[in-house]
Amino acid sequence: MTDEDISEQEKDTQAYAALGIGLICIVVGLPLWWKATEVYRVQLPYSDINGLSEIPLTYTAEVQVVSFDDIWTKRILEISRLLQDNLSKTTGTEIKANYRLSVREHTTEELDIFKQKGSVPDLPFVDDELSKSKLVSGDRNKYYIFLVPKFFKLDYAYIGKHHNIFIRPLNDVTELVKDISGIMKSYVIREDSVEKSILNAKGARSLKPDKESMRSVRYNPGYDITFTLTVPQPDILDVRWQIEEAVKAYLESMTNKLKEYTSFEIKSQLQYFTTFQSKPKYDESLKEYYYQEQNLPQLINPIESTLGTSSSNNPELNFIVYIPTRDKSPLYIRDKNGNKVNSNAFLSPRWGGVMIYNVPELNSSASLPYLVQVDMRQVMAVFVSQIRLLLNVNSAAQLGSKDVVFEPVGVAGITDIEIDVWLRNRCVENLATSINTIQSLAQLLGQISNIVIKDDIGSEVETAVESIKNSQKLLQAGNLVGAFQASKLAIIASEKAFFDPSLLELLYFPEDQKFAIYIPLFLPISIPVIGSIYKAFKHFRGSNKAKKD
Repeated sequence: MTDEDISEQEKDTQAYAALGIGLICIVVGLPLWWKATEVYRVQLPYSDINGLSEIPLTYTAEVQVVSFDDIWTKRILEISRLLQDNLSKTTGTEIKANYRLSVREHTTEELDIFKQKGSVPDLPFVDDELSKSKLVSGDRNKYYIFLVPKFFKLDYAYIGKHHNIFIRPLNDVTELVKDISGIMKSYVIREDSVEKSILNAKGARSLKPDKESMRSVRYNPGYDITFTLTVPQPDILDVRWQIEEAVKAYLESMTNKLKEYTSFEIKSQLQYFTTFQSKPKYDESLKEYYYQEQNLPQLINPIESTLGTSSSNNPELNFIVYIPTRDKSPLYIRDKNGNKVNSNAFLSPRWGGVMIYNVPELNSSASLPYLVQVDMRQVMAVFVSQIRLLLNVNSAAQLGSKDVVFEPVGVAGITDIEIDVWLRNRCVENLATSINTIQSLAQLLGQISNIVIKDDIGSEVETAVESIKNSQKLLQAGNLVGAFQASKLAIIASEKAFFDPSLLELLYFPEDQKFAIYIPLFLPISIPVIGSIYKAFKHFRGSNKAKKD
């Protein structure tokens, strides 16, 4: 073999090596780099997410009418048909109400309970006895309408603390059916409130803001409630309060009834040497100080900064009992018309409430600090009503009229029908909010391709979608508690996915900066490789031409 052949063979070897290295870079290196640097995005159920808002929302309530009159007992089928037709008429555009109706004759045991107390003032006793017995179930979302016996001289509709409604039987079946359907729609189920809840959650611009939605906090799995006693002059007044006993006596009943659906963390604290920064006005004729309604927002900020912060992520509701200083006593709150507010307290929307508690005038011979015991019944009556307003567990009795009377709530804090209304409103609100959240997240991820979608985010999205579908089915089936619990899971999962911090890791990394990183890395490598491949092709091309010649 001549030197020329050996040289040609070496050149061939170098050319093959260059092609091999180039082939490895293109076939192996480039795909490996592409896979290693791509943004990881788990597949989301986009079609299911987009279809959530297309599913019509329907809720079902179960109604049972019990007749004590032989005339109506013989016309059960007629009452059932007419009542079902009336209840089926709905004006809602966002959600439809459905009623599962049955009409029956009374039992002997039910009649005996009515005969035990045969007058209208005894209806609370009848309501309690019927609920304690096995004659009516205590299930949520199931209501009993009693057409009371004739010996009950009832001139109005009476709605008890449980799921029982007592109505006077009219002579005209059309009027009777109209009364029953009107009471169920307006006072028991409150269809307008359900419609308003879902519109507020969707952010409908056509809906005018109402007091209930503006002052109440949105649903959360837990709330922190803090009671604060503020004493600006502890050297003069030794103020004491039995807050623990008061919470057990007046608030615990309501929180126990709601603990299945949300939790409450209740705390109390004492605050000394803190006073209102805003100066009250003085009424010379009455010898008293007062704040006008428009000045009340200025009172909260100085005190709020001293309350401390909570380590929890739950919304915090603050309730303050303020003891005025001796040089500004007595201190009252006046409304826009100049009249004293009976409770001497005010509510701050989505924050809490403040009550100004005036202590008796001190005796000049009294030793200091003067001992003062706070009347906790007076204080808790105000704060419990404010908690109901902030949680939007209000208004059932406010809807009453001369034709419809509600049994007073009393120490129970909340009635069974109010719990049903609260669950139904919060359920549809959670559904609307979680659907909006999930669809907004899907739209955002579809528009921005460099957002990382981890497996746990995909899992939360799938959990939210499945919970929304499950809640919609249970709500339509009449399982109010199950539907609410599913909606609770849906809103937790949807917000956890939407606010996951990993979504922002590459969100603000511009595309042009990737070239600034990759060019210094690949340019020194790619130029020699491309040059070698070019020389290899040139070499083989020259060899083929020489052979042909």
